[in-house]
Amino acid sequence: MTMLEILLPVLIILIGLSLLKCPIYISILCSAIYLQIFVNHMSLTNVFTGFFEAMTKNALLAVPFFMVAGSLIAASSLGTRLINVCIETLKSIRGGLPIACVIANAIFGAISGSGPAATATFGKIVHKPLSERHGESMSLGIITSSACLSTIIPPSITMIIYGVATETSITKLFLAGILPGILIVVIVSVYLIIMCKPRPGVEKEKFSARAFGKALWKGLPVLVLPVLVLGSVYTGICTPTESGALAAAYSFIVAVFGTRDIKFKQLLPIFKDAGRTTAQVFLLIAGSTVFSQAATIAQLPAAVTEAFGGMGQIQFLLMLNVLLLIVGCFFDTSAAILILAPMLLPTAAALGIPSLHLGMVFVVNLAIGLFTPPFGLNIFVAQSVLKRPMVQISKACVPYIILYIVSVLI
Repeated sequence: MTMLEILLPVLIILIGLSLLKCPIYISILCSAIYLQIFVNHMSLTNVFTGFFEAMTKNALLAVPFFMVAGSLIAASSLGTRLINVCIETLKSIRGGLPIACVIANAIFGAISGSGPAATATFGKIVHKPLSERHGESMSLGIITSSACLSTIIPPSITMIIYGVATETSITKLFLAGILPGILIVVIVSVYLIIMCKPRPGVEKEKFSARAFGKALWKGLPVLVLPVLVLGSVYTGICTPTESGALAAAYSFIVAVFGTRDIKFKQLLPIFKDAGRTTAQVFLLIAGSTVFSQAATIAQLPAAVTEAFGGMGQIQFLLMLNVLLLIVGCFFDTSAAILILAPMLLPTAAALGIPSLHLGMVFVVNLAIGLFTPPFGLNIFVAQSVLKRPMVQISKACVPYIILYIVSVLI
């Protein structure tokens, strides 16, 4: 069979089931079963074995811990305390309020690693003041786009999944994610300073040391968390999994016993929500791993390497950026990484592109897909939380899509 004869039925199954609104892991698993039975002529037992083995990797233990930490923070006042510290710090400078939203999302990313959770948490808090001061479009755009920093800035669930898929050190991926995250924050902040002109009739706010001190004292419990999580990983005290457990335990103690925002009777729904999301991620990982194994046996990665054999590094990276931007608009971030990363890694290695570099290209490009129409997940969350039309939110995100693409090219 030629590569076209192999790929065409796979794409028909994958896209067809997705259009029928099947869960993405079902679409991927059915494609994998087709490859194993009709292309590789192997027993169905291999599918079940691969499905089970995919969920037994130690690195994946970090995922439920960070999910629990994010759910506890979203259900408590910790998100509000965080954004208040950023607002009180920056409110006196031009564009201070939207910049505060960007930086709060960056800090939230160093705790949770979940873009949709950041959209829901900060959207409720800053949408009204942002709209009043800088207009509805900027408010919707900055809330929806800056939430994807949670995917880029470590600890990131997306990075954990890439590390598992490509056998790359997750600690090194966490280190590699800091600079792209800071670069995006700086570029977006400069844009906001230029665009946020004082509006007629809106009085400029002044910095208040008293208000800042009060907000800092209240926000101290949540500001300590990124230092604990990232500091413990970068100093070698904890593995990424242990740092996730530390984040979950700390969030639990602070939210239940410190700020007392969460009562014991509220814990079960919070843990159920985190468990449901974790189960969805694990099913996706298992289905995608089976697909990657089947694709490898069918020699699809070798065919991809041969197809791009005549390209240089720059040509390959530009082609990959375009591909990932398109894929990110339609597919879940985790699914895109689990399917494409193992197939493209041999090509990248042959061109001398390190796995860490490839990982950052994947993570940042697919993060842009979270707020890119028509299927950006952050857009759906913002629509649900802010009660605004999807078209309006999508238009508001366009300037930030361009800014993030500039960051990717840099």
